[in-house]
Amino acid sequence: MNLVVESLLEEAARNPYPQEHTSPYWRAEGENLTIRREGEEISFRGFGIDASLRPGIAWKAFHALERASYRRTTARLRSYNKTWAALRKLAREMSLPISYDIWKTAAITAVLADHWENRRLSPRTFVIIGDGCGILGALVRRIRPGARLFCIDLPKALVFQSSLHSRADTTARLSRVSGPERSAAEVTFVLPQEMESIPDAIDCAINIASMQEMNASSIRSYFHFLRKRSGPDSHFYCVNRKEKELPGGEVARMEDYPWDPGDKIFLDGPCPYYTHTLSRCMRPAGPRLLGIRIPFISAFDGPMLHRLAHLEPLS
Repeated sequence: MNLVVESLLEEAARNPYPQEHTSPYWRAEGENLTIRREGEEISFRGFGIDASLRPGIAWKAFHALERASYRRTTARLRSYNKTWAALRKLAREMSLPISYDIWKTAAITAVLADHWENRRLSPRTFVIIGDGCGILGALVRRIRPGARLFCIDLPKALVFQSSLHSRADTTARLSRVSGPERSAAEVTFVLPQEMESIPDAIDCAINIASMQEMNASSIRSYFHFLRKRSGPDSHFYCVNRKEKELPGGEVARMEDYPWDPGDKIFLDGPCPYYTHTLSRCMRPAGPRLLGIRIPFISAFDGPMLHRLAHLEPLS
């Protein structure tokens, strides 16, 4: 077994969800993430994936219909065909069924790839905050070969991510940010309390639907960290709920994140590929395709926004 995966397994066994860095949402949701170890083999269940799942024809047809309902959006993304092809190949290699949570990474990377092409950028150093099973980071490295990746997450989630990365690229050097080989690693795993140990300036940071689960102090700490490592061409892509009430009554609003008047905004508004998903029951809130209401597809609980910005560095 990869030594980094082994180290993170031990970390997760000691303290899978550190109190000071875990939102009330993940303290509850974390119980649904399971890791089973049998000798050298690890199996996972959670983040919308199940390594033992063998989806049938009906499941695949439903998700094909789900993707078809986003066709107008993906048709406007020049890089989508490339990112979708790369994702399908990656999912086959990882034996992952392409649910919405997996598919959306193709749209995310296409949005970013179009922006890089428009701005003539060649980002090399990435930070992904809260990557779930790790598929977004693995896809970024397929789209940007040789990219250096820092994955920031809770211990249990990092076990998922390190296992996937070790299989997605068997030649990649993996490390923990506290490890002795971090300077040579291509994929580095970072606990939230360790993020200040990331030494590099960051070309591109990404957060997808996890800041909406954090309290205000945690969000401020991430923005402070990103601003300290913001260079002239650094960008932050943030996709989160417009507004969400957290357990305990605190309301997280994306517009209230610690943005600065000096931030340069490239993309802002409703997220067009994050409006609806497959549902197990018939609900009336789904989109229309060719004028027909699609059954079994329903809207998310609240509007999702996305913003791509250059964060003003700390003075």
